[in-house]
Amino acid sequence: MLGQVIRYVPLILCILSSSGCAVAQAAPFDEDRIAEELVAMELRDQEVRSAQKVDVDEVLRVDAQNTQRLNEIMKSMGWPRISAVGRKAADAAALLALHADRDPQFQRRALELMQPLVETKEVNPEQFAYLWDRTHVPQRFGTQGGCSGTAWAPGEIEDPAQVESRRAAMGMRPLSEYVAIASEMLCQAKQ
Repeated sequence: MLGQVIRYVPLILCILSSSGCAVAQAAPFDEDRIAEELVAMELRDQEVRSAQKVDVDEVLRVDAQNTQRLNEIMKSMGWPRISAVGRKAADAAALLALHADRDPQFQRRALELMQPLVETKEVNPEQFAYLWDRTHVPQRFGTQGGCSGTAWAPGEIEDPAQVESRRAAMGMRPLSEYVAIASEMLCQAKQ
């Protein structure tokens, strides 16, 4: 709502002015364009990560470009909400923030902007959980970990007895299922 009001401030000032309207109305955010851009950024992110031979320097370059652009978007419109850019673009923004590991301060800022939007369903709660875990030790949801042989295991978890209830609150599958899938996809595939 505040964003809508801010968009029309020049028009309101023009109407209230007794000297006429010489002020041009500010253009509203082009949410469709931003949505398309976020989806394209995610596509590039995934292309460089899934290449036949992954070029680490290229991954880092793409991550830096995406982080810079997402930061500009966040400064201009806040976090890209589902109602503004659509689910696909909002999820793309979350993935880009997740891959911004070279800028933990940026990741924390993204998390701050996302947090109040989780309850209102303007952010995918599972995406929020992944970014939370990526930026905190111990983690809360068990999404970050590594392989030991053919088995994946989460890193240190805050209050492990409550991890299943926290995961359920975010709409996530049980940790045991996540571990089995991660083991198969990440660990056994490398063998």
